[in-house]
Amino acid sequence: MKTQSVFPETLENSITTPLYNLVNRISESLAPTARRNKSHIINNVSEEICIEANEDKVASVLSRLLNIVILHSENSCVRISAKNFRNVVLLHIKDDGCLSYDSISNSLTHIQQQAEKIGGFVGFTSYRNKLTTIAFSFTNCEKTNIEILEKISIRA
Repeated sequence: MKTQSVFPETLENSITTPLYNLVNRISESLAPTARRNKSHIINNVSEEICIEANEDKVASVLSRLLNIVILHSENSCVRISAKNFRNVVLLHIKDDGCLSYDSISNSLTHIQQQAEKIGGFVGFTSYRNKLTTIAFSFTNCEKTNIEILEKISIRA
């Protein structure tokens, strides 16, 4: 019996969005708030990292997260960077101002619940020398595509 790999057309034609573009759109929408707080946002995300997960859900989590950081930052620089590890994207949001865990911990709990819906995680990863790093990771694939692959492997 010969095993044959079959990939549905939806997988081959799936639309991906550069994460860099998404971060730019969110940053631009938060720019007025950042300016009021004498802060600015720098997008250090590589243009090569693309979102294959549900873009709206990723945007919602990232937007809420950046909004909380900007609202609680003053006279700071917020830098966003990302790395791709197979099917996981890890974003780091670094604030060089006086952002503290206590000021945003309650909000992070709600954002974490939203992130879990896309196989993600949100949390503080470090606080050193007034540099706060918050991580947001998510599984970078459409759930429907995973389900299709599982059905194919069961039938094979």
